[in-house]
Amino acid sequence: LLFTLLRRWNFAVYAREGEVQAGTSAATATVTASRGWIGLVLATSADEEVRSAGLDGWSLLEFYRFHGRVLLVVAPPILLVICPINYLVSPPEEDWLNRLDMGSMSDRPELLWLHAGFVWFVVIAVTWLLYDAHQDFLERRFTWLKNIPGSQATTILLENIPNHLRSDAALEDYFQGPNGVFMRDSKIVQNAYIVRRTKTLRQKWEVMQDTRKALDLATNRSEGAGSAPVEVVEALEESLKRQSEEVARERAIVEKGVEAKDIKVCAPYAFVTFSSALWQRLALKESFRADRTELVVSMPPDPDDVVYENLMDNVARSFAWFCLGWLCLVGVFLFWSPVVVFISSLTTLSTIRENVPWANHLLDSSAQVFPWFPAFLEGVLATAALRLFLAFLPFILFSIIRTFFPVKAGAAAQYRLSRWYFAFLLIFVLLVTTLGRGLVVTATTIADNPSAVINLLATWLPRSSHFYFNYMIFGWTTLTWELIRIVNLTKYWFYRVLYKSHVEEAKRQCEPEDEASFGLGSRMGIASLMSAMTLVCCTVSPLILVFAIVYFAIGRVTYGYLLVHVETKKPDLGGLFWMEAVQQVFFILALFVLLMTGVLAGQGKTYMSGPAAVAFSASVALYAMWYRINSFEWETLPLEQMAAAFHAREEPTERERQGEYRQAECGIGA
Repeated sequence: LLFTLLRRWNFAVYAREGEVQAGTSAATATVTASRGWIGLVLATSADEEVRSAGLDGWSLLEFYRFHGRVLLVVAPPILLVICPINYLVSPPEEDWLNRLDMGSMSDRPELLWLHAGFVWFVVIAVTWLLYDAHQDFLERRFTWLKNIPGSQATTILLENIPNHLRSDAALEDYFQGPNGVFMRDSKIVQNAYIVRRTKTLRQKWEVMQDTRKALDLATNRSEGAGSAPVEVVEALEESLKRQSEEVARERAIVEKGVEAKDIKVCAPYAFVTFSSALWQRLALKESFRADRTELVVSMPPDPDDVVYENLMDNVARSFAWFCLGWLCLVGVFLFWSPVVVFISSLTTLSTIRENVPWANHLLDSSAQVFPWFPAFLEGVLATAALRLFLAFLPFILFSIIRTFFPVKAGAAAQYRLSRWYFAFLLIFVLLVTTLGRGLVVTATTIADNPSAVINLLATWLPRSSHFYFNYMIFGWTTLTWELIRIVNLTKYWFYRVLYKSHVEEAKRQCEPEDEASFGLGSRMGIASLMSAMTLVCCTVSPLILVFAIVYFAIGRVTYGYLLVHVETKKPDLGGLFWMEAVQQVFFILALFVLLMTGVLAGQGKTYMSGPAAVAFSASVALYAMWYRINSFEWETLPLEQMAAAFHAREEPTERERQGEYRQAECGIGA
């Protein structure tokens, strides 16, 4: 309800820039804003999602849809079969919620076979649906590869370039000069661009951009706000003129250094754009020198997403920063564990009663009226405190990635974040929080007896089902809260009120959203965690399937609106997030099989019991499907399709031919 009202009153914040047109009347905006946004999301086709959010954005939406299909298949049998059986065979004195879980089931050996059969059912159903979804992804991936912009489709990224080749002209001669490695005296290279070390130029260029922005804000004020003082505008114009001259002089110095192959100016990275995608394909498959560490070739990122700052260091310095980054990750890992355990212990009712005297009377009084309230409160407090603390984790991980790891593109940083964030969440939410005894103690136990990890999980996970219920339900709130876009809304009104900006200008200034907390990396990491909770606990605590259905439905609608109809389109990696998600699903299923093997072995008193062996044998089917899915080519197009797609292209524009891979401060007219 709050989102619907805010969308009606602040339509610009909840629409893309193209929809916020100059001169749009308030009445028109109100009519547009009043359209059913949920119906808009549900009516959006997959092709429209790819066009508006990229293949990576589509991957997140398809991940939510995939889990919706999985839940529609596995939830009814599990809820209608396992839940009633668990309830009937559990001790009557147990709480009704506990009786639905496998952890309260009495010793009934014949029922263990039923649970072992459901392990096979879940593995086959999930992997089969994943296979179908992956086939759809492959079609869209090949379409994406065929439609890569001309500059990216014909360009390579060269790393660790020898000193004598560190200039634009030297690289062109290397490929097509009198002694060219590809062609001799033939024009096959459209453009070669050596990355420049531009620390001083960059600083002056950024100051100039700040002045230009201030001048735009001073001259772009809404009607009735009054114009900025003339002397202020004139002073800004004079400063901009002076700074532009300084930037031009510094740029000329940099270009002279490139011509002289000055290694203080020329970085060991370069972009080489060929006249044909066939030449690019040939270059990607070649080793140019006997020393394979020199002239390393790779696909370039999106031209608008290149992080040039990470391409300025030499290889040794980059490796040193890389090692330092891993030390920071280890430090965060070791620091996070005791804090998570401390938060888990701090939010128990016993701790609250001990440290907050007045809470005893309040809890006792409420328990007399609502017997379920104390347990509910404990679950909410533990979940909320943990979620609040973990909210800082994406920012910390993303800062480490951007600072220490030489990612070549912003989207690549998001991709790395999705992997690490999921790993951290899996450990600290699914493992440490569940065991409640610290990472060091748990690691010591496992080191003494590696097989104990299965026993630990099998023993403690069923007892922690209520925590997962609360965590999943709390996720409903966080998903809907993302729709509010509180930071963007605040920035929008800051520019509207303080700077008296037009609606369009305020919209530009309030975008984009925070890339650490609301980027694809953190969103995919959280989605994978919820997938792990759902699949790992689906037979141990079947009721979690009900909460998961609601969660993935809300996520599908929330991100279907934000990614496609509100947020600016981000640079695209072409579905790498989907490939990472597929591997994570297989890892989750492997964890599920091991967990159920441990649970059934505990019930059967031995790992050699029939139900435990049957459950573990599902790993064979899991491996077979993993091998099948990973046998498909997805990184490059088959040569025939690539050649046909290239010849079907229209003549590239001048912008596609040259100048796209260029640092902003080095661009003409920048």
